Amino acid sequence: MTIAHSLIVVTDLDGTLLDHETYKYDSAKPAIDYLKQLNIPLIYNSSKTAAEIIHLSKEMNSAYPFIIENGAGIYLPSPDVGNNYEIISFGKKRAEILSTLKILRDKYALSYIGFNDMSEEQLVAQTGLTQDQAKKAQQRDFTEPLKWLGDDRQWELFCTEIERAGLTAVRGGRFTSISGKVNKGQAMEWLRHYYAEKLKTKPVLIALGDSENDREMLQNADYPVLVRSDVHTLPRINANNLIVTDATGPQGWNDSIIELLKQFNLINKG
Repeated sequence: MTIAHSLIVVTDLDGTLLDHETYKYDSAKPAIDYLKQLNIPLIYNSSKTAAEIIHLSKEMNSAYPFIIENGAGIYLPSPDVGNNYEIISFGKKRAEILSTLKILRDKYALSYIGFNDMSEEQLVAQTGLTQDQAKKAQQRDFTEPLKWLGDDRQWELFCTEIERAGLTAVRGGRFTSISGKVNKGQAMEWLRHYYAEKLKTKPVLIALGDSENDREMLQNADYPVLVRSDVHTLPRINANNLIVTDATGPQGWNDSIIELLKQFNLINKG
């Protein structure tokens, strides 16, 4: 068995595989094509919703599992389920999170705006998404992204109260994501075991990300790739085999995947 049969690529989307401003992945197409030719699974592990990733999966003709909302759930393609996915859930429901956030905002006069506060038009203005994309982004099950508007003292108070409520606040490229005690790394490990049973061997994981919410995913990977960003500084990652890209976004993603495939002798080094 060659490494191609046990290799899996797990990737963040916004700012990593997808350009931070345009949400396009054109620069990454050469590497994506190599992965398809080699039958190497490309697993999306994102803060995005199921509706958003299902749309992207169809666009990219991908039939692999994917991880939604910063590790809160995994969607497994399944012909035996009506919607063609078996859903593995780890996170608290969004309704419970919104209830806690309302209590804290009212009690401490906290200053932020969340997805639940925004109309589709406001979300389009905040993100650059199309209206259809914004509608899919608001179809959340386990998380509430918010844009923090308060000062540092309020932020420290907020984080303390969030922790006390059994939630976490993780800053991403654009928004802070409020969720239960979940992260991308835990969900990726679940999929590692899932694929180990299917492949009858331990998978080798390449993981790519650009933000603080990618930390656990990168630190749990065999070959972590930190993709440079045009809009924020890189988080500090303590991991073996760490690669930091020279280029940003999907171009950095593309370059690092191709370089790793060359290292594994899966494509020509010329």
